[in-house]
Amino acid sequence: MRLLDDLRFIIGLLFAILGVLLLLASPAFLAPVPGAINANLVGGVAMTAFAALMLVLAVLGNRKSDG
Repeated sequence: MRLLDDLRFIIGLLFAILGVLLLLASPAFLAPVPGAINANLVGGVAMTAFAALMLVLAVLGNRKSDG
């Protein structure tokens, strides 16, 4: 099974791109406010972590099906 045929890989790539974009946008467009939570930063970290999980699961699932 090819890696691009796995839906987990496609979802992981999508969330990785969107998460990195949010991480890059978090300090650029918002002035830091004391005591405020930067939603772009939190969302970017969460999306990037989810992307890493999906990519790891896709690679491990692909490895098991090939062997």
